[in-house]
Amino acid sequence: MGTGVDGNTFGKPASELEALKSRLADALSQIEDLKSRLPPPVKIVEASLIPAKTALIIVDMQNDFCRVGGKLGPTEKAGEEAITAVALKIKALKDRGKPKGMKVVYTQDYHYPDDPEFKIWGPHCLVEKEKEVDKPTWGQMEISELVPEPDDKVIRKGGKTVSYDCFYAAYKPNEMEETLEELNVDTCIVTGAVSNICVYCTVVGCAQRGYKTIVPVDGIVSLSSWKFTPAWSLFQWSTLYKVAITETGKIKFE
Repeated sequence: MGTGVDGNTFGKPASELEALKSRLADALSQIEDLKSRLPPPVKIVEASLIPAKTALIIVDMQNDFCRVGGKLGPTEKAGEEAITAVALKIKALKDRGKPKGMKVVYTQDYHYPDDPEFKIWGPHCLVEKEKEVDKPTWGQMEISELVPEPDDKVIRKGGKTVSYDCFYAAYKPNEMEETLEELNVDTCIVTGAVSNICVYCTVVGCAQRGYKTIVPVDGIVSLSSWKFTPAWSLFQWSTLYKVAITETGKIKFE
């Protein structure tokens, strides 16, 4: 069907076709704009590490962030399952490296009822006191796949306007710096939740302090509402801070 004597094309008035062409042009323009905002892809590298000189940092893999029903967790089961898949990758890495001497450090949000961060995010990862004894709620606890072992280090964050940065917001001043120094490591593998906030701060904090910093892309969780992460995070880490971007299966222990 072509153009008829009445000026219709493919059975549609010319004015309607022009409107369709305009919408298509707008859509193509938006696609090109989105492409221009995406950073270049990062290079995934192999990482061969000395386990005794390496710390695996597991950031905030807690129920309130990772489980349906958590205060800041996924709203659908599919989201929880995706996070669990990441957790199992982290666990497999821990199970491979720790028997060879790799150190493990957890960070946790750890908030009392009057925490100033609640003005921003609302109550989450809450710890209540009973007779001066801390009683963590379910939301504060680590997910079942990644429960800290007795010899793992745990850095608790809270008491600040924001508690994103484990180097800034630990209850004990300089606890993260001192912990890494005591462990006598020179390399940090950073994993956990989320690449947009607390993982981001941990990666930058490690790199700025001179640690060889490694991020496995399949070992981090990101906020789905931020469309351009973790792509931008990965690009910034690798270019500005010389962070090595890898995958859990590409990390080898010498």
